[in-house]
Amino acid sequence: MTSATHPVDQILPIRQMLTLGLQHMAVCYIGAIAVPLIIASALKMSQADTVVLISTTLFCSGIATLLQTVGFWKFGVRLPILQGVAFSSVGPVIAIASTPGVGFAGVCGAVIAAGVFTMLAAPFVGRMRRFFPPVVTGCIVTVIGLQLFPVAYEWIGGGREAANFGAPAFLSVAAAVVVTILLVNRFGSPMLRNLAVLIGMLVGALLGFMLGMGDFSSVQDAPWATVPYPFYFGVPTFALIPIATMMVVMTVQMVESMGLFLAIGDIVSKPIKEKDVINGLRANGLASTIAGCFAAFPFIAFMENVGLVILTGIRSRWVVAVSGVLMCLLALTPKAGAIIAATPTAALGGAAIAMFGVVAAAGIQTLAKVDYEHNRYNVLIVGFTISAALVPILTPALFTQLPEWTQPFLHSSVVIACLVAVVLNALLNGLSSPNKAALESAPHSL
Repeated sequence: MTSATHPVDQILPIRQMLTLGLQHMAVCYIGAIAVPLIIASALKMSQADTVVLISTTLFCSGIATLLQTVGFWKFGVRLPILQGVAFSSVGPVIAIASTPGVGFAGVCGAVIAAGVFTMLAAPFVGRMRRFFPPVVTGCIVTVIGLQLFPVAYEWIGGGREAANFGAPAFLSVAAAVVVTILLVNRFGSPMLRNLAVLIGMLVGALLGFMLGMGDFSSVQDAPWATVPYPFYFGVPTFALIPIATMMVVMTVQMVESMGLFLAIGDIVSKPIKEKDVINGLRANGLASTIAGCFAAFPFIAFMENVGLVILTGIRSRWVVAVSGVLMCLLALTPKAGAIIAATPTAALGGAAIAMFGVVAAAGIQTLAKVDYEHNRYNVLIVGFTISAALVPILTPALFTQLPEWTQPFLHSSVVIACLVAVVLNALLNGLSSPNKAALESAPHSL
C-alpha cells in the first residue's frame, strides 16, 4: 500500500500550473528587479548595463528557484520557495563595486567565493536545526509578516518616491484590489479563488491605468530580447576583503534562510529535517556561485510567494518551479518584463496587504499551539523576540552606534528573531530535540 502524495509534491494539470506559476511570478517581479535597479542606480550604470543586470538577476533567480523547488542530489530543500536577491546584499555590493581597483568584477568574485563557502559551511550550520522548536519558528513567521507591512504601506501610498504619496486615487486602487480578493474568495469557484490575487492585481491595474497611473516609458525603451551570458563585466577577480565581506553577508543569510526553511515547512505542513536544511543551504550556495558568474547576487526566499501559498492553499512546489522557468524566460524578453513593471504600485500594495497579512497570521497560528500555561518561559521568549525584532522596522537608528561588524546582523528583523528566539529558548527551556520540543509545546491535559 502506497502512502498518499504530500500536497507539496503534487503535480497539477499543466494549464493550472502555468496560470498559478504566472501569478507567483507576477507578485514577486517588482521585488526581484528592485535590487539590481538600486545597485545600477547607485553605481551610475548605463541603460544597457542596467538591462543586462536585471536580466541576469531574473535569470539566476529562476535557476535558484529551480534548485530549491526541484532540487537534485544533495541540493534543494524541495519546498514551494521562490528565490530572489536578498536586500541585505545591497550595501556590501555597492561598497565593494565602489572600491578603487576592485569594481564589479570584484563583486562577482566575492559572490562566487561566498557561494562556495556557503556550500562547505552548510552541514555545520544545518546541525542547528534542533534549536528551532515551534516557539522559535512561530516567532520567526510572525516577524516575517510584520516586517513586510511597511513595504505594503509604501506601495499603497504610491511608492516612496511619489510626489503625492497617499493620494485618494492610490488608496482607491489598493482598496479595489483588496475588495476584489475578498469577493473572489467569498463567491468565486475553487479555480478563481486560487487566482484571487492575480485577478485583484488586474482589476487594480486597470483602475490605475484609467486614473493615469503606471509608467510605460520603460516598455518603449526596453529591448525585445537579450541573452544573459557569464562574465559580462569581465573575468571575476578575487580579493580578500571583498570575499570576507560577502562571507559575512552569506553567514547572515544562512541563519535567515534556515529560519525561513523551517517556518515555510510549518506553513505547508511538511516537517523539515536537518538534512533538508543542509540541502537548502547548499542550493543557496550553488545559486550564489552561479549568480557570481552571471553578474548577479546572493539569493534568499521571497515571502511574497509564501503569502500566496497560504492564500491559495496550493502548496505544490512544482507550481513555484514553473514560476522559476517563467522568470528565466522573462529574463530573455526585457520588454515583457517592463510591461509587468508598469503595474501601478498601489495595485501591488493592495495585493501585498493580503499576502503579508496571512503570513503574520500563520505565525500567530503556530504560536497559538505553544504551551504558555505550563511553561511560563514561552511567554518571555515570544515577547522579547518580537519586541527586539521590530527595532529595525520601527526605530532603525537605534543600532547605528554599535560596532560596524554587527550591522549586517541587526538590519534584518528575521535574523534578530532567529538569534533572540534561539538563545532565549536554549537558556530558558534548555536544549532538546525537535520532536521533544514539539511535544512540550503541545497543549497538556491536567
